Amino acid sequence: MNRRLQLKQKQLKADRQQLDNLIAEDDAITQQLGYETNAAERLRLERQQEDCRARMDKLAEKCDRLEAELQEVQAKDEVLQTLVNLLSLVQFEILTKIYRNCLAEGRSRSIPDTVEGLVQQLTEFPGEKLLQFVRLLMQEPIEQKDALKTWATKQGMTLPNELTQMTEVCLMIRVKPRHVNDSYIVEAAIAQDPDPWNPEIRPSENSLKISLAPSPKLALGYAQEDLPKILNELIATCGTEYKIALSDLVIQWFLPIELMSLPLEHWQIQIGRIQKQSNGIRCKAVIVRSCERRDYELASGDWHKYWKRLLEFRESRCSETLVPLDPIARKMTINWKKAKVLGCKFVEHHEVQKQVEFWDALLGQGLPVALWMRHCQQDPEKAKKALQTVAKCSIAQLSDSLAEHRQKALSHDCETDRLEAASLCLLLDNPFRPFPTIDYHSA
Repeated sequence: MNRRLQLKQKQLKADRQQLDNLIAEDDAITQQLGYETNAAERLRLERQQEDCRARMDKLAEKCDRLEAELQEVQAKDEVLQTLVNLLSLVQFEILTKIYRNCLAEGRSRSIPDTVEGLVQQLTEFPGEKLLQFVRLLMQEPIEQKDALKTWATKQGMTLPNELTQMTEVCLMIRVKPRHVNDSYIVEAAIAQDPDPWNPEIRPSENSLKISLAPSPKLALGYAQEDLPKILNELIATCGTEYKIALSDLVIQWFLPIELMSLPLEHWQIQIGRIQKQSNGIRCKAVIVRSCERRDYELASGDWHKYWKRLLEFRESRCSETLVPLDPIARKMTINWKKAKVLGCKFVEHHEVQKQVEFWDALLGQGLPVALWMRHCQQDPEKAKKALQTVAKCSIAQLSDSLAEHRQKALSHDCETDRLEAASLCLLLDNPFRPFPTIDYHSA
């Protein structure tokens, strides 16, 4: 399983050496231009430098791509090696029996004589044969079942005893711009969803009253500054009237694109007479959705298409399904022709108008899922590393992975550290779970 890793390491080393040579060549040309006075010779040097820098750019891009691929291969190898270590403790006869059951009917193939070879071959089969293998193995009377279950859960796999999911409870808050004095209409509902991934099921939904009175100065609309107070009130209602534990509550914000990057999970809720905590620490998940899909009706079919693709590949790893974009370089188009592409990940632009333009482009493509880092003052490389850390899981586990990251990050004592560490956001916008069309009312 290390063959691919060795080849990519060798290629990356060679390309980096070639890049260093080009950098040295560019420096040498720059020095020559510093003292060369002959016009013809200067023109030749300038053209040579232009060609050198063009090659440098291409090679640097190739090195970046190889490094990302190398990290992906290393992560996969680590995951598979952990599985190999677990399976080595299981009787090999049981493994070969499960392996045969995973093969398509009529297929004749020799069975590898090592656990590592068996796992490697399962990863090379089309489809999700490795997932099928693990699920079937979980039904065997083996001592390693708990350890294997832990491994499978980290990969986002749905195990046999987990096929019937617990009902997911969502606090849904929609914030619609009124374009009057920068005010908003705010509506809320609570939804109890037996199976969030099943498009055929309809959740039970009830509207929630918002007792905080809108401002007469804003033509009976709410200000952006009112949103944390409304959130605190609605979470309290979920506890007092519906008896929902904070740890079971998923908060879904339906927002206009200009509010997509609000620090929602940082907003504090009143836990006791004195104590306050960030809702991102206490609640199960905080998800961003769009309240403006009607403005992108031409892309509605794409939105549904890519969500159905997400349902098919939700157990695939984020490294395979979320493509990197770059708002600063105006790289904002996703190559949807790739079979497993479901969405994107990025570090947002520091200018609000550029953020709005970027989201406009994404929603116009029918985007169902995105993981991004809010703009902050931390090192861009640290931001990308945080994205990679949270995304070392499947799409099905991404919300839980982000919640775990946030809970750790929001525990920092320093507010600056909290803002920098917990700046990741997740858009997970299910077209089969729209904001409820029921009566809403506020005070």
